[in-house]
Amino acid sequence: MTPFLMSLLVAVGTPSRAAYEEMVAPAGGTVGFAALDLTTGRSLGWHERDRFPMQSVFKLPIAIEVLHQVDAKKLELARVVALGPADARGGPGTLITVPSKKTIRELLEAMVITSDNIACDKLLAILGGPRVVDARIRSLGIDHITIRYSEMELGAGKDNTTTPVAMIALLAKIARHEVGLSATSAALLEDILLRVTTGQQRIKGALPPGTLVAHKTGMSDTRWGTTDATNDVGLITLPDGHRIAVAVFVHASPADITTRERTIARLARAAYDAFSTPAR
Repeated sequence: MTPFLMSLLVAVGTPSRAAYEEMVAPAGGTVGFAALDLTTGRSLGWHERDRFPMQSVFKLPIAIEVLHQVDAKKLELARVVALGPADARGGPGTLITVPSKKTIRELLEAMVITSDNIACDKLLAILGGPRVVDARIRSLGIDHITIRYSEMELGAGKDNTTTPVAMIALLAKIARHEVGLSATSAALLEDILLRVTTGQQRIKGALPPGTLVAHKTGMSDTRWGTTDATNDVGLITLPDGHRIAVAVFVHASPADITTRERTIARLARAAYDAFSTPAR
């Protein structure tokens, strides 16, 4: 964090417009950011009500629906699923090979922890398609998260969308155990999100070592010098045990991956610092 930004945070307790502009300028494009202190209700935002492409962030709502169906006895985590050539998908997080056999739990963990695209679309098909997941999120009373497409369709240029505010509303419900999951399923979801291996330089990138972050990333391909989406959303645990929800979406950016991820890290750190300071 630059001395300029630090002075702004110290002076006002929360980032000013100038501080936000200084943080997001290197990424170019449009940056959306929202943060919420789940204890005090204090919030931060920048383009927080604009819509952004989710890319693999949409795997978080899929995980919620998988666990709902597990709780309803429609699915079993131990059920074995056969994967064939038709299930093949690309993507940097895709580690599952085909043909192979995996349990629902293995697919769930791969989909979230490494953002595996084969696991994602297989689970999505088993659930009944994107609209089933979309309906689940709407049933929670959250608007402006729109899920219409699979990973295969995302690869063809389509995308599911959200606003940063809608995403932190979902994160808050997850943290408060208000997404309708059993205690066992809620604990499993939390455990999986804490074990995510993608995007280590995004929300986590500028936080103190050892900070607990339960999160889900998303990123598009870079085409013609522009990256449509570099995202990270998650729950950060502060030193006092309070938790904050943070969502950052970097859209249509001409910057390199290091710059895009640094932008996410700086915004997450700004939220961490702001909410670690008592309100005035």
